[in-house]
Amino acid sequence: MTQDRVIHLGFLTVQDLQAWFDVCDETIHNAVRRGDLPPPVKLFGRNVWSVESIQQHLAQRLEAARAQAEQEQAQKETKVQTLYGGHPHGRRR
Repeated sequence: MTQDRVIHLGFLTVQDLQAWFDVCDETIHNAVRRGDLPPPVKLFGRNVWSVESIQQHLAQRLEAARAQAEQEQAQKETKVQTLYGGHPHGRRR
């Protein structure tokens, strides 16, 4: 089975991810260890990921980053409100 056929079936190998993200295999393994990528499953002695698991994992990470950015913005706005009475740079009308 060729790599193209594996991708067609919905599975990606380390080599596929290397090409997809333009990184080396060590970077892929480190990304899994850090949680940047989901863990692979063994299939016929090879580590593979389903395309869906990669997409879901990245979507969850993007949503978490969006939520964190919103939280940080809210904290910043609260701080401005507390320090300056809601007027950035202390300006009042």
